[in-house]
Amino acid sequence: MKKIFLILILCSVVLLNAKTWVREYTYQASEADSKLTSRAISLEQVKRLLLQEIGVYVYSTILNEEVEVSGELKELTAKQIEIISAGITETKIIEENWNGETYYIKAEITADENDVVKRLDNVIADKEKTKQLEESHRKTEKALAEIEKLKQQLAKTKDENEKLKIQDNYNKSSNELTAEDWFLKGVNSYDIGEKDNALLYYKKSINANPKMGTVYYNIGIIYQDYELYDKAIVNYQKAININPEDADAFYNMGAIYYNKGNYNKAIDCFQKSIELNPDDAETYYSMGITYAKNKNYDKAIECYRKSIELNPDDAETYYSMGNDYGRKGDFDEALYSLQKALEINPDYAEAYYSMGIAYAKNKNYDKAIESFQKAIGINPEYIDAFIGMGRSHFEKGEYEKSKNCIKKAAILGDKSAQEFLNEQGILW
Repeated sequence: MKKIFLILILCSVVLLNAKTWVREYTYQASEADSKLTSRAISLEQVKRLLLQEIGVYVYSTILNEEVEVSGELKELTAKQIEIISAGITETKIIEENWNGETYYIKAEITADENDVVKRLDNVIADKEKTKQLEESHRKTEKALAEIEKLKQQLAKTKDENEKLKIQDNYNKSSNELTAEDWFLKGVNSYDIGEKDNALLYYKKSINANPKMGTVYYNIGIIYQDYELYDKAIVNYQKAININPEDADAFYNMGAIYYNKGNYNKAIDCFQKSIELNPDDAETYYSMGITYAKNKNYDKAIECYRKSIELNPDDAETYYSMGNDYGRKGDFDEALYSLQKALEINPDYAEAYYSMGIAYAKNKNYDKAIESFQKAIGINPEYIDAFIGMGRSHFEKGEYEKSKNCIKKAAILGDKSAQEFLNEQGILW
């Protein structure tokens, strides 16, 4: 299942090679500002100063080849590192003060360059996470620009009604900064496994700005983790209402409906996700296995083929396609697909097992036994493979070999094999 999990938070303990950056910022409040708006702006500005320091520091570290990095990381600019670092570091407030005219804040970030580089690599590898961080940065930039524009408008406006309107918009823009801060705290908490705290922070983010679809999406993920599927669907739907082009929200809703056994609704959601993101192999695969649950194997295979076009190296898709060809009774195509799966993943025991079933259905028991043996060679406790091999030996008239296979399944704990042997009076 896809999930947008931003990789955040550095360890709070100071590591051996850790470096700490401390910055101060004093904000001169305008007539538009309250304590809350002044704090939101001050916190955002001090964070920006700290992140700039990290961006330059890590960038120079990479340029000087002081740490080993991936090719993609070498291509980043200091500004790009700064943007991504917002998602992998946490700002700690040391001191803050409000006197009614100015807001003073002092904050720090402690980080180890090797740890930062490692986390940067992790985020860069996940294009969706990078996209989310860039979008968060864009929203913050937009909010700050809007704040400055409204501040200038308010200074020029004489009409009291117009002033009230501008003030309201100013407060909303400041709230967006606060919402982003709560959102990042929520992702921090989720990343270290504190899901209940993450929910609390996300809800605070929504209180500050109810129009952040990503927050509803992340809440949906937590409820999905808790298997509170109805609540998860409600929040995914809210995310979609704000952003109708959220393909991942549709995908996750499809996964939930699949788990609930509502395959028609799952297919509808996967289809909408594909309409928004037609190049996602995983969604085609998920829709395929859902069609298979509805016993619509032709549609399932059609989806698998599309998934393979987009990602030809996915053994699991070939495996599922082979199984569904087998369910259709087309064992030649089943064997071809399963062989493709094994070419990609030679240790795919389940593919060997399914191949054994296909050969047995074609009454080629020697090849079936060979396939079951390969499955057992990979997984010596593969009960179904022992049973399949036992049945194939039986069909060949090799009753002693068949009995030994069933005995092995019984010893491994298979109840049906145990009952069969007991009924026959065979010790195992």
